[in-house]
Amino acid sequence: MAIKKPYFSLQEIALLSLCAALIVVLNTTFTLPLKIPGHTGIYWVVPVIIGVGIVKKPGAGTFIGLISGILATLFGLNTLHIFNLFIYLALGGIIDILGFLFFYRLDHPAAGFIAGAAGNLAKMVVNFSLQTFLGIPAAFIVIGIGTASITHFIFGGVGGLVAALVLARLLKAGVITRDKT
Repeated sequence: MAIKKPYFSLQEIALLSLCAALIVVLNTTFTLPLKIPGHTGIYWVVPVIIGVGIVKKPGAGTFIGLISGILATLFGLNTLHIFNLFIYLALGGIIDILGFLFFYRLDHPAAGFIAGAAGNLAKMVVNFSLQTFLGIPAAFIVIGIGTASITHFIFGGVGGLVAALVLARLLKAGVITRDKT
């Protein structure tokens, strides 16, 4: 009987898990005094895009989202507790899909910007959906969603741009390669 090769190698699991942990660490250490919705997208999307851009397999972003969501829930980083899992999964899942659609060329600034903006917007949509589900009046959510969507788009896009530049630099330096091993 042949031994089935795992989907992610041990090295890939370690890298993706470190990216997931980095999201939680960044979320706890960086408390920017900005009162602008979505400003955390500048640093939330970076580890996801870098992880997906390095591993280059469907499911990499979702794995990062799952692990970071579990860690965020365990450490109680948000008032939504167990529902954090959905927020982080949405962020990772959207970046995962866009990574696949961009052929994992997330080192390109435009692809990084789009992936970061879409990931941060997905996080916002799930967050607002959960708040509606938990009983916050929809009128309050509709009032805040206009500005919030613009700022989530901008901050997520800037974070994606930063991730693309870092990923391109890693490729140029030879730390990672494009070929599949």
